Amino acid sequence: MIFSRRKTIGVFITKTFAVFDNAFLHALDSEGKRLDYDIVVYATVGYYLTQSDYDVQEKNIFRFAAIEKLDGIIVVPESYERGEFRELLYGMLRRARCPVVAVRDDNRMYDCVYTDEREAIRPLVRHLIEDHGLRRICFQTGFPGHAESEARLEVFRQEMEAHGLSVDEDDVCPGNMWSNCGEAAYARFFSDPERRPEAVVCANDYMAVGLMRELKKHNLRVPEDVIVTGFDNIPELGVDVPSLTTVQPDYAGMVTRAMNHLDRQIKGGWRPKGQTRLPLNGRLVLGESCGCGRRSPEYFRQVSQKTTHLLELENDQDAMMNNMSIDLGACDDLTELHGVMISPRCYNPILRDHYLCLFGTPDALMEEEGEQACLVHAIRDGRDCGMPMVTFDRVNLLPPMAERPDEPQMLYVKLLHQNRHNFGYSVFHYEAGEVPSRTYVQTNALMSIALANIYRRKELMRLYEERRLSSITDLLTGLLNRRGLLERIEPMWPGLIGRRIAFVCIDMDHLKQINDTYGHSGGDRAIRLVGQAIREALPSGASAARIGGDEFVVFIPEGERAKAMIQDFEDALTRLNEAEDLAFTVTASVGLADKRMNDKDTIEKCIQIGDKAMYRAKEAHHMNRTN
Repeated sequence: MIFSRRKTIGVFITKTFAVFDNAFLHALDSEGKRLDYDIVVYATVGYYLTQSDYDVQEKNIFRFAAIEKLDGIIVVPESYERGEFRELLYGMLRRARCPVVAVRDDNRMYDCVYTDEREAIRPLVRHLIEDHGLRRICFQTGFPGHAESEARLEVFRQEMEAHGLSVDEDDVCPGNMWSNCGEAAYARFFSDPERRPEAVVCANDYMAVGLMRELKKHNLRVPEDVIVTGFDNIPELGVDVPSLTTVQPDYAGMVTRAMNHLDRQIKGGWRPKGQTRLPLNGRLVLGESCGCGRRSPEYFRQVSQKTTHLLELENDQDAMMNNMSIDLGACDDLTELHGVMISPRCYNPILRDHYLCLFGTPDALMEEEGEQACLVHAIRDGRDCGMPMVTFDRVNLLPPMAERPDEPQMLYVKLLHQNRHNFGYSVFHYEAGEVPSRTYVQTNALMSIALANIYRRKELMRLYEERRLSSITDLLTGLLNRRGLLERIEPMWPGLIGRRIAFVCIDMDHLKQINDTYGHSGGDRAIRLVGQAIREALPSGASAARIGGDEFVVFIPEGERAKAMIQDFEDALTRLNEAEDLAFTVTASVGLADKRMNDKDTIEKCIQIGDKAMYRAKEAHHMNRTN
C-alpha cells in the first residue's frame, strides 16, 4: 500500500456502483493482482441533478488524497458529472509526480484510453440509414458539458450529412443521461404528427428506455412505429420494453490497456512526455428496438431467476441497512459505533476489511482536519480487531497494521462528513471478485450521520462542562467558589474519618480601604493577587476556594502539610507584591483548623473553626499595628 514496498496506483472515480463503474472496478481488481499493485480508489458522490452542500465536502477528496506518494494514477473524468469536480480533479493532478492515464475520456492533457466515439457510434447510425433505409432520425443528447454525448451527437450529424440528410435544431433534444427525461423527448419529437421521426438515437441506454416507456404510454410501438437506440449496452434494463439496439464499449479492455500502459511507465522509469492516445472501438449490438434482434424464452427465464435473486439480495441488504440505521442512530460514542459495525445485524458478507480513521489524535478526535489521523475501528479478514486508537500520518492512509505484504489490495476510500465538518474517512477492502454496491455509499452516509451525532453530543457535553465549571468557579481568581468546594469535598468526606485534615482560612486585609482609595479595579487586583499566591502554595490533592468578597478557604486532606502551605502562601504573597509593584501592599490574615476528623465533624463546622482562628490572627495584626 502507500506505506509498503509494493507500488500503489490511485484511482479517482465517482459513484462506484453504476454499470460502467462495476465493470471497470472488476477489471481493475483483476489487473492489479496480475501486475502486483496495491490500488486505492478515491471515491466520491456527485450528481448533476442533485447538487447540494454535501458536494462541498465531497470535493475535499482531491485535497485529501496523498497524490505525491502515488506511483501511478488512473482517472475517469467523464464520471464526474459536474464541471467543478473535474476542474478540481485536474488541479490536483498538477501535483502528481507519476504517470497519469485517463480512462473513458479522450483527454488532451494526459495519456488516455477511451472509446473512439467516431468509430463506436458510426456503425449504429449507418445501420439505421443504410440497412433500414431511414431518413428522418432525431437525437437525444445528455446535459450540457457531457463530453461523450456531445461527441456522439457530432458523429451523428456527420453521418447524416454524409448521407444527404439534414439535422434541424428541433431534431436534437437535450436530456440528462437518465430515464426520467423521456417525457421531454416525446414532447420535442412527437408533438407534431407531421414531423414524427422514424428513429431516435439516444446518447445512452437509460434515456432510450425512458423514451420507449413514454412512447408506450402514447400507444406508439417500438420498432413498428419508431426505432429507438441507445449506447453502453446496460444489461437487463427491463423486460417491459424491447431489448435495445446499442453499442457495447470495451470497458475491460480499457482497464487492461491503462494498467499495462502504467506498468510499462512505472517499471521503465517514467518521464513526462507527449500525450499517448489509446483508442478502442465499440461493438454494435442489434436488439429488438430496431427489429434486428430477438430474445429467446430462455433469456426471460434467466432474467426472472436473476431478478428473484437480486430481490432477495436487495431485501437482505435493506434489512442490514435498516438495522445499521437504527443502531448507528442510537450511538452516543465511538465505542458504541464500533459495536454496531461488528454486530451480526450489520454484517456485510462480501466485506473483508474495514477501517475507520478519524482526523486528529485520541485526545482530540474529529477536530479540524490536520496532518494526523487515528484508527478507531478495525475489521480484518472479517474479524473484529477492536479499537486500536493508533495515530499515524494520514498521508499513509492506514497504519502499518493494515498492510498485507503477501498480496496486493484494492482499497476504497470515502470521506466521512456532514454539512461543513469533515470527521475522517473509511477504508473498505472487499473479498476477491467483489466490488462496492449501493450499500457502500449508504454505509458511509450512515457512519457520517452517527459521527455527526457523536460530535454534537461531544460539543454539548463540552458546553455543559463549561457551564458547570463556571457555576462552581470564582471568575475573578479562577479558584473554586463555595459550591465548588463543597462538591469537591463532600464525596470524599466519609472516607476521611480518623484522618488528620486541615482547613486554612485566609482573609485579605484592608479591602475596603483599597477599594475606597484605588477603586474596585484596585480591589480586584488585590483579590487576584491573593488567589495567585494560594495557587502557587497549594499542595497536591488540596482544594482552594474564594467563599466571599475577601475570604478564602483551603482544604488539605493531609493536615500535617498545612503549616508548610501557610508558609509557602506568605512567601508567595511577599514575592508577588514585589513583582507586581502595586501602589499598595496586599496582606492577609490566616487561620488554621487542624484536627483529626471524627464522625461528628462537618465541613461547615471545620470552616467555622478555621474562621475563628483567622479572626484571632486578624485581631493580633490590628493590635500590633496600634501598639
